[in-house]
Amino acid sequence: MMRKHDPYWTGTATLGPAAADEVTVEQPARPSFMQHHAVAQALLRTFQEALGPQIAAKGVIAREDFDRACTLMTRNWPRALPLFARTCRACRDSGPDATALQAPEDDGDDRRQDFVTRLMFATVVRQVPETQDPLTGIVFPRVIVPGLQAHLAALFYEKEWEAMNADARAIVRQARTDRDEELWARITGHATLPVLTHALFVRVMLRFKQFQFQRQNFIRRMVDLTGPKSFPFADEHFEQIFEALFGHLREELRTELGRARLDVRYGDETSGHLLRIFDAFDTVRAKRQIPVRGLGGALRPPATAQPMPMAAMRRR
Repeated sequence: MMRKHDPYWTGTATLGPAAADEVTVEQPARPSFMQHHAVAQALLRTFQEALGPQIAAKGVIAREDFDRACTLMTRNWPRALPLFARTCRACRDSGPDATALQAPEDDGDDRRQDFVTRLMFATVVRQVPETQDPLTGIVFPRVIVPGLQAHLAALFYEKEWEAMNADARAIVRQARTDRDEELWARITGHATLPVLTHALFVRVMLRFKQFQFQRQNFIRRMVDLTGPKSFPFADEHFEQIFEALFGHLREELRTELGRARLDVRYGDETSGHLLRIFDAFDTVRAKRQIPVRGLGGALRPPATAQPMPMAAMRRR
């Protein structure tokens, strides 16, 4: 029988001539669009099972057989109706604290199931303006998605990555949007999601402790996956992406209280590791921005705006 104590029951009905009133529970709670699908599947399966024997025996469907199948579906309707009502309420409820959460349907894109990459890339597109190559039509930063996905997955063991992806999936579902451009606006407007999201970014940045090695790996993967002829991924692109991904962590590191909070949340020395990673990043960027005289005698101008070095933050 239906488990009435479970508000997210998603049982699938298996009805036949001998067991028309039994309902078998197959799965625990699922997103609302999947619950709709489960109910429709149950009704269709009922129809199929009712007509199957007649088609096999006679090759045709008589009117009485068709009526019998419809009757079986009608008998199952009282069980399906409460589920439809519940899931429809969940679909209409767009509040950030909704209990029943709606997930986007699988569109066949691997990144749509890689929620860590979705969160990270949503941060990049939020801060890095899009530019399009007039000859190839390639758009930066969207061209980096395959390389970003490959590098992020390579930073963690399989089980670690699965656990992180489960956390990121919960964040995306509670944000209740399928548009990367809207994701951060939904997260920042939520009561608890910013802290959960913050933890994922800290874990990823800590994998850059061997900064020079990871930087070279990142650039190499990007070059391999974007194609050097179609899009020449270079140091300045890495710097834009790195700052977009982790720049928001600088604010927490600027004060002693913020550094202490990071150590309490994520373990001793977390703030120290992050500061050293930022120091290495800022050093590499500063060296690249030193004016260099080219063969024709022209100087490449250095960047005019630079963030405060992390070493200086420690002294504040």
